[in-house]
Amino acid sequence: MIEKNIDDFLTYLRYEKGCSPNTVISYKNDLEEFTAFLTGQAVSEADEISYKLLHFYISGLGKSGLKPASIERKIASIKSLFKYMSRTGAVRKNPAALISSPKKDKRLPTVLESSEITALIDSIPESSILSIRNKTVVMLLYASGLRVSELTGLNLGEIDFGEGVLIVTGKGSKQRIVPTGERALSMLKRYLACRRELAPAAGDTGALFLTKNGKRLQDRMVRYIIDRYIRELSIQKHVSPHTLRHTFATHLLQNGAGIRVIQEMLGHESLSTTQIYTHLSIQKLKESYDNSHPHA
Repeated sequence: MIEKNIDDFLTYLRYEKGCSPNTVISYKNDLEEFTAFLTGQAVSEADEISYKLLHFYISGLGKSGLKPASIERKIASIKSLFKYMSRTGAVRKNPAALISSPKKDKRLPTVLESSEITALIDSIPESSILSIRNKTVVMLLYASGLRVSELTGLNLGEIDFGEGVLIVTGKGSKQRIVPTGERALSMLKRYLACRRELAPAAGDTGALFLTKNGKRLQDRMVRYIIDRYIRELSIQKHVSPHTLRHTFATHLLQNGAGIRVIQEMLGHESLSTTQIYTHLSIQKLKESYDNSHPHA
């Protein structure tokens, strides 16, 4: 049964490849939709799935109005499943090998100007334990280019104040060393000085960032924190935790950091993923030219 193949595949992702829970859930959701389609086609075995059937399913995704990025993700889930089944002998041939992904819109990510990131940080008061925590969160996201899940996953023992670095656990449970700035470290020390007051009766979870109830801070709360302060400013951009990561990388590149160094700090496996920031810098260069050159 295809359901059993999918369960085995998700187990492989979780325990052998070390994918994050969010990644596994994403695969699971995509493949459950695919399974529902197969049920409607009276198909229950993996070997009954043909290229023609896959093409029919993917054509339906396009007609449903899904964005190319969403369709590409669903196709990637199916291709990964069939690659796994082909390798384990669950299918005799791999019909998904012939499937190509749709072209995505090449939209550059949102990036904050230096003045905007300064305004965001300065707008967060230091009048309470929670506001000190919030300011530390925003400063670390920008100072080290962390993914939001990497930030919320930080533990107390993963900060080296002497070297000025963080030990970050990224995708696939891979660890890397990421430097952070003096201002962020100073703010982090201030937060740590009052961290226990957030939840004195909750005990020490080991988590760096805590809620007022002593639990580990969750990704969605970080998004809420940033939304809250962005709304109070006049920044007319959609800003998320990932925007601060994009801003970190772009500002480094604009100030002379090498693309390989940025790749290492961001934890990108492929250099092509990091190269989006070279396009951002070219765009900035063109804007400066258009605004400054008398004959532009």
